[in-house]
Amino acid sequence: MQATIARLRHRLIVSAQAMDPRSPLKRPETLVLLALAAELGGAGGFRVDGAEVVRLLRAETALPIIGIVKDRREGFDNYITTTIPDITALAEAGADIVAIQATAGSRPGPAVAELIGEAHRLGLAAMADIATLAEAEAAIAAGADLVATTMVGFTPASKGMARPPLELTRQLVALGVPAIVEGGVWTPEHVRASLAAGAHAVVSGSAITAPDLIVRHMLEGAGLAGSAEG
Repeated sequence: MQATIARLRHRLIVSAQAMDPRSPLKRPETLVLLALAAELGGAGGFRVDGAEVVRLLRAETALPIIGIVKDRREGFDNYITTTIPDITALAEAGADIVAIQATAGSRPGPAVAELIGEAHRLGLAAMADIATLAEAEAAIAAGADLVATTMVGFTPASKGMARPPLELTRQLVALGVPAIVEGGVWTPEHVRASLAAGAHAVVSGSAITAPDLIVRHMLEGAGLAGSAEG
């Protein structure tokens, strides 16, 4: 596990996911192609959603894979890798690291500590997706090997926080486990600033593998947001 984490040091991890459920890119085979194209450009690892995507990607790359399973259920706040079967499926598919949402609020499955324990039992490193310093501290106490700022801006406690969250990153680094910056990474300057803040690695997804969001971002930046409608 530690060797895998070390391989990610100061690398750009590419998240190949279809964020919009309407996206024509959400086929597993297509997401794998996006990831492999990113590898040609120098990606140091991947974050992907679903055991099938992990399985197909594992057959094509030796780079570290962070696997997740998104399972949004009505009435629950946490939705990223929340059950033991999620972790089992990711391990069997060939993931190296499993990312587990570790934010405050209700969960449809076991406590974070139990999920982390299962990941370790299966030989996976466990990354905690958090939004606050307190959540990171709790996740580390539960055994997390890494913490990531994935959920900043998506929880009530973090609404309105800057993304990428550089000040939070500096605080996370002081906790003594590798901190991963994820969320809001759109430019080379964001990557540099994240690493300068002490990040072990940086994740970028929408800016690389989501053409719909890239187009929207460009139109909004040019004051042409209305052109994206219809």
